[in-house]
Amino acid sequence: MNKTIDYSGTTIGKYYLISRIGNGSFGVVYKAFDRVLSVEKAIKILEVSNPNEAYKLFSEASIPYKCTHHNIVKINTGELLDFNGEIVFVVDMELINGFSVEEILKRSETSVVWSINVIRNLLFAVEYSHIQGNIHRDIKPANILIDNGIPKLSDFGLASALGSVIIPWKWYRTHAAPETFVNNSIATVQTDIFALGMTLYRMVNGISDWNLFLSSIPNVENLIVSGKLIDKLPKSPIVPDKVYRIIKKACNKLPEKRYASATEMRNAIEKLLLMYDWKPQSEYYWIGHAIGEPVKEIYIESRRNCVEVVVTNNSRKSSQDSRRFGNILEATSYMFEYIKETTIR
Repeated sequence: MNKTIDYSGTTIGKYYLISRIGNGSFGVVYKAFDRVLSVEKAIKILEVSNPNEAYKLFSEASIPYKCTHHNIVKINTGELLDFNGEIVFVVDMELINGFSVEEILKRSETSVVWSINVIRNLLFAVEYSHIQGNIHRDIKPANILIDNGIPKLSDFGLASALGSVIIPWKWYRTHAAPETFVNNSIATVQTDIFALGMTLYRMVNGISDWNLFLSSIPNVENLIVSGKLIDKLPKSPIVPDKVYRIIKKACNKLPEKRYASATEMRNAIEKLLLMYDWKPQSEYYWIGHAIGEPVKEIYIESRRNCVEVVVTNNSRKSSQDSRRFGNILEATSYMFEYIKETTIR
């Protein structure tokens, strides 16, 4: 099939294709209507280049099918079907009511606290997958779906059995651990840990266009292959240092210095005492919410002889936290530092 063509409005087997909703590693995903069960589903259509080796595609369905977990997209079936005279493999999946993290990043609707909570929940799925003996190998914002607020890991098209040999160059390069860029590298838990760290970095920094962002970094290809990219990436001033330490450990160029398991990384995240979930309303105006705490606002106002950073608690000005500065740069620096310090306790 031609992946550049939108086949919405046509049928394949028992499925009526309603609309195209995305691309996977090797196929196209459609919202479809199951005419037998009278229910809407998501289906991924994969090309079958060699019908005699079509059984290899069943790993796309069988691995997540065996990994039944509420933080993993549910797989119903996988089967070979005829589509316009061509054999394709169709993966029948649950239909997610929401967006991918990549789409949410593009809409600028992430926050540091939200990002940490998403990764913490996703680590339960990764932990479970590893226990079942499977390495995902393609963890990135596009493969994390938010279903009615619940993070779910999707797209196991590159998944490998724990300890199996990885085919070089056949994965998402910018999230690939440096040890995987050599022949006969082995799929390990640390492969996924590295990708989780890069994903968390992108999320807490709210990077909407990853490729454009990387294009501004000199020698980025060498940094990726050597595992030194994380050391050259800029830091957002609102992200707490403890969060960056978790990212740096997960993305260490040496596998033995990363977290030993998804459980260990999740435990490190759970030790963070999350407080205010700050979200920007404009460049110089932020609102923060925390359970059981007053709603905070922080914004910058120009005065006759100074620039003031105003902090309010439930709309009442806090004289203790508000400050006056001589210029906008000093005021902005204080505002970001205040946001960072109140994000975690």
